[in-house]
Amino acid sequence: MTSLRMRLFALLLLATGLIWLSAVVWLQYSTKAQIERVLDSRLAEAGHMVSSLLSDQGLAHAVSLDAEGSLSLPDFRVIDGGIERQLHCQVWSMRGTLLGQSGGGPAQRLAQSEPGFSASEMDGGKWRVYTVVNEALGVEIVVGESYAMRENLVADVRAGLIWPILVIAPLLAAAIWLSAGRGLRPLQQFASALAARDEGNLDPVAKTPLPPEMCPVGTALDGLLSRLAQARRRERDFIAYAAHELKTPLAGIKTQAQVARSAPPGVVQDNALEKLTGAVDRTGRLVGQLLDLARAEDGDALSVRSEHLDSIARRACADAQDLAQRKGVTLRLKGSAGGVCTDPVQLGVALRNVLENALHAAPAGSVVTVLVSDTGVDVHDQGAGIAADDLPHVTQRFFTGAGAREKGSGLGLAIAAAALNKLGWRLEFRPAHPQGQIVRLLR
Repeated sequence: MTSLRMRLFALLLLATGLIWLSAVVWLQYSTKAQIERVLDSRLAEAGHMVSSLLSDQGLAHAVSLDAEGSLSLPDFRVIDGGIERQLHCQVWSMRGTLLGQSGGGPAQRLAQSEPGFSASEMDGGKWRVYTVVNEALGVEIVVGESYAMRENLVADVRAGLIWPILVIAPLLAAAIWLSAGRGLRPLQQFASALAARDEGNLDPVAKTPLPPEMCPVGTALDGLLSRLAQARRRERDFIAYAAHELKTPLAGIKTQAQVARSAPPGVVQDNALEKLTGAVDRTGRLVGQLLDLARAEDGDALSVRSEHLDSIARRACADAQDLAQRKGVTLRLKGSAGGVCTDPVQLGVALRNVLENALHAAPAGSVVTVLVSDTGVDVHDQGAGIAADDLPHVTQRFFTGAGAREKGSGLGLAIAAAALNKLGWRLEFRPAHPQGQIVRLLR
């Protein structure tokens, strides 16, 4: 990708070049129009000047002779702004006789008798002509100037405009390049300050004043660092809580194993082995829940196939059937179809953990009902329900309510909430009547 400095340099250079080019084009046309107006004004002045300077007696004699070339006119050379221009002048009688003309011009008549400005073409060139009709003297004075001479004058002015631009353009490009680098220096300093940080420094970066253009970047980066800091705290808490939760069942496993090993065959050994099996089951369930939580929080582990909600619910109920039998709880599935889920893996993880929570909370002999509908899946148990004070915290990791019948790992609802969040679904809790809890997994 092109560097920011190069892009800024290219954009500024392009914008400046377009502005200069537009200015040059505008100046060219405006200057040409202005020059033509000035030259026309000078051409008219020259015609009136010739008319006023002619001698009445000499002109009257020339007119009376009505002979071609009877009037001698000098060459007209005009200096405008240091540039020499040559004008061609002709004097005609009213009867159409050329009384005289200056040198350097065409032999034909420059223009007809219409007074004022006109354009004519002769000898392969175009001429700008001004005609003065002097009725008192009975003559027409025609003053002309070649368009080629005018074009040369405009070309000289155009060159005078372009050459400074060609000289200044490299200097301007260098100034833009240096200015872009200096303008981006705060960004380089910002990047250097970030590069100098160690991996444990997640303090906000926008403590020092930043240019207004960089404030959104600093704010966004501070938000990212804040989320990273929270993620690190959650990881530390997760590891600490997981170690604490595993410590108790592992210590129980070790104790019961020692009892079973030292006790003779009989009731004591059988009791120790039964407790050992229960501790292993709890440890296995905790490890499974930790894996489920990691899977639920992995945004990349998405399923590629869709599945109906009733199929997902049947599979989750089948997986929880053994636990229901051990608890003496009847598990019922109601409803059918219920729409399609685009990620049955995540929904299955969430529903399985909600079901296990419900089965642990339900008393023996009660019923846990799973209801599938178009809006989602409801799990209804007949336990003590969730206390109102505990509701804001039930989806936190390792949280167990004070009124829980069994002290589990406190991960079930946290796993369900994380999995549903990946799906864009949500958890909703409602009390059941006359008793129990309804946990709703909603689209």
